[in-house]
Amino acid sequence: MRVDREIAKRLAETVNIVNTINGGAIFPTFKTTTEKDHYRLEVSIPSVNPDDIKVEVNGTNLMVYQNIHTNAYTLPNVIGEVKISADVELENIYAEFDDEVLVVIMPFDELSGGYQKEIDIRKH
Repeated sequence: MRVDREIAKRLAETVNIVNTINGGAIFPTFKTTTEKDHYRLEVSIPSVNPDDIKVEVNGTNLMVYQNIHTNAYTLPNVIGEVKISADVELENIYAEFDDEVLVVIMPFDELSGGYQKEIDIRKH
């Protein structure tokens, strides 16, 4: 197996940066609550610039990561990942900062819980 030197160099830089920032570790807290019409995810990420925080939906997962800027590179540092419930309307998820806490609102899909159908069982 051949190792690409450029990729190895980037990984080493990322490890070095992550180990240097905040004494080497970020200890975020994730708290999810259920509201009347949505889930509310609160993420406390101490000592991280809010402009460097990104939130992304990837399939059925919600990923929170920090962009770390070094030299000519911007490197992602995954802070955490949360499984998105099947009753969430993915297209209307949004995030905002509220008193230095990242708040992600995941609205319920009104149709997800309202559909019901009896399934006929075929007999051969």
